[in-house]
Amino acid sequence: MLVTPIRRRNVSAEIVDQIMANIANGIWPAGSKLPSENELTQLFNVSRVPVREALQKLAALGIVQTRQGEGTFVLPVTPGALLNSLLPMLVLNRKNMMDILEYRKIAEADSAALAAANADAKDLARMEALVLEIERIRQPVAAFAVADMEFHLEVARATKNTLLFTVFNVVRDILVNYYRKINEIMGIDRAIKYHRLIFEAIRNRNQEEARRWMLEHIMTTIDDVSRSYADEE
Repeated sequence: MLVTPIRRRNVSAEIVDQIMANIANGIWPAGSKLPSENELTQLFNVSRVPVREALQKLAALGIVQTRQGEGTFVLPVTPGALLNSLLPMLVLNRKNMMDILEYRKIAEADSAALAAANADAKDLARMEALVLEIERIRQPVAAFAVADMEFHLEVARATKNTLLFTVFNVVRDILVNYYRKINEIMGIDRAIKYHRLIFEAIRNRNQEEARRWMLEHIMTTIDDVSRSYADEE
């Protein structure tokens, strides 16, 4: 269990972040009982008021449930919570990852085609810089995952569709964790290859190629996740 004394001004928000980090890391899995309010005050070295506020926030988000006389329990976290901008991370099991990939298959293939039609010079410059950054890093580390996610964010921005860009922004914090796990599963070389192909198609204004490469990128990832999580079928 990882907790540290609270120092920042928004104490309850920091408690929320740390509890959710422990949930996402499997320290407090779905169905488990959290420490009592008294125990949490001691662990975080704070008063009971911010602890109670944090538990109330988590309950409102559907992350935990307080049962009278029993305590506070962790609820299963589902991709339905992805659209809540207060939820920064998601437990990445097979079901949740496949749900994310299905969303991406639906949204991002056509987004790439739209980006090929609408991207301006600034969009292309940002995308190219991120492709070069991805090629420079060449390791499945956090920095690679961030650059990977930012590339797809720039594709969404280049569509010039405000809703597409806004939705991607809402889920970006979860997707950083997702992209890191995906890169570990699928390997770096293929990720680098597809980002370059997608970018070149967008730069060449080839909508069908942009859609095709993005779809192929996502479909191969679906195959990888299916094989990697075969024991969760």
